[in-house]
Amino acid sequence: MKVRTGKSSNINQLDKVKKSSLIVRDIFPFKTKNIAMTLLVVIISACSAPSGLSDNKAKNIIAENAPSQWQASKVQLTTESTVADGWLQSFNDNALEQMIAHALAHNFQLNADRFEVELARERLKVNAATDFPELSLSLNNSRRKQVTASTASYQSSADISVDLRYELDLWGKLSAQQKQNRLNYAAAKANFQQNQLNLVINISRAWFDLIQAQQLLHLYQERADNLQRNLAMIQSSYQLGLNDALDVYLTKNSVNQELARVAQQQQTLQVSSRALELLLGDYPLAKIASQQNLPLINDEIKLGLPAQLITRRADIQANWLALLALDAGLAVAHKQRFPSFNLTASVSDNDNELSNLLDSGALAWSLIGSITSPLFNAGRLESLEQQAKIMVQQKEQQYLQQVYQAFADVENSISERDSLNQRYGHYVTAQENALAAEKLSFDQYLRGLVTYTTVLESQRRSFDAQTTVIQLIHQLLQNRIEIYRALGGNYLNNPNYAQQENQHKNSLLQASSTHHISMDK
Repeated sequence: MKVRTGKSSNINQLDKVKKSSLIVRDIFPFKTKNIAMTLLVVIISACSAPSGLSDNKAKNIIAENAPSQWQASKVQLTTESTVADGWLQSFNDNALEQMIAHALAHNFQLNADRFEVELARERLKVNAATDFPELSLSLNNSRRKQVTASTASYQSSADISVDLRYELDLWGKLSAQQKQNRLNYAAAKANFQQNQLNLVINISRAWFDLIQAQQLLHLYQERADNLQRNLAMIQSSYQLGLNDALDVYLTKNSVNQELARVAQQQQTLQVSSRALELLLGDYPLAKIASQQNLPLINDEIKLGLPAQLITRRADIQANWLALLALDAGLAVAHKQRFPSFNLTASVSDNDNELSNLLDSGALAWSLIGSITSPLFNAGRLESLEQQAKIMVQQKEQQYLQQVYQAFADVENSISERDSLNQRYGHYVTAQENALAAEKLSFDQYLRGLVTYTTVLESQRRSFDAQTTVIQLIHQLLQNRIEIYRALGGNYLNNPNYAQQENQHKNSLLQASSTHHISMDK
């Protein structure tokens, strides 16, 4: 009975062990699967590159809404229509071309922008260094004195070590940072190209402002001289008793007003000259002057198609690249939330004397691998990622606003040019009539047929018409320059410059396409 009892208890214990082992077998694989799935999800999440760009991306929105023709243009364009390049030579002004060449080398702000591109290039080099391990040498030598109650002892210590550090780019965080810096560098180059164009535009505007100021000054001086001659004639007639004293006073008033206008225009001319000298990188001495008149250019401007505007405008390209750079920065902020892996290797030696280092033949070494992972930061990293995403979304809207504003600038400039041409045609006719009326009224006044008030009115109309014609020619030139600015592109017919611009565009497209490929992955 005892034996049987013992056997049954042993059997019961074995059954319990089998049941418990089966339970463990059921539970253990389940936990292993969970851990494996968790690790897989973490790895996929860390390796993925989130994008803050909207599903209906900016370029798709522009392509869908951009018109096929400029609405303000009366000329129907085709896909083979080209855009005006080399527009600087259309002014046929050697002085302007020489000033622009001088300013491109001496303008202070443009030189500062050139340094900005250099800074972006150096940042790119710094970030590219993460592809390689960091090697450093450390050499220490010390001597200490220890004093006890009765004796003093000296201790010397010297050590040397060579340390190697390297961060494994397991999640692609470092490559995302490099991508962001490449896009920022490409954006800096596009901004510099736009700043060059802006400088050319501003010098052209300032040059024609100066010519207009000089031409108006000549007109005011000529008018003042004519009024002074008229005053002398009227005073002679008054002394002979042929005219009233009122005519003399009215003429003197007109002379003084015109002399005041001459003084004011001289100040305007000096301001225009100094503004141009500042753009040239020279001291503002107000010494630049021009004796030529404003050119009247009637050549039609080749506008191209609206779709060509995005690739021609360097500022639009810069904004797009800046948007892609922010999107790459979002990927960096996302990967900051995952562990970083670092390898550290060191070879060292130490001795009591500096001269005995590396003499022993046996060097100490160490190889350490470390994993650093954020565990708790009160949501700081998550908030930084969210901020990066919001910045991408904000920049995307700003890019769309810039593109549509560029379209509006071209449309407004085209319609304004049509209006200016119509006004110019009417005022040229008005000027011819006003000059004839001025001469006729003064002749009739000398013969006593009309009063001097009629002469003053005809002189005022003639002066207004001549002034308006000069201002309209100036506005037509400024409008032409504005159209060239709004269209972007090459302002020189220089093959070398065009080749450099094409290489620059290719580098921008390569940087942009590289980002798109990585985002698709």
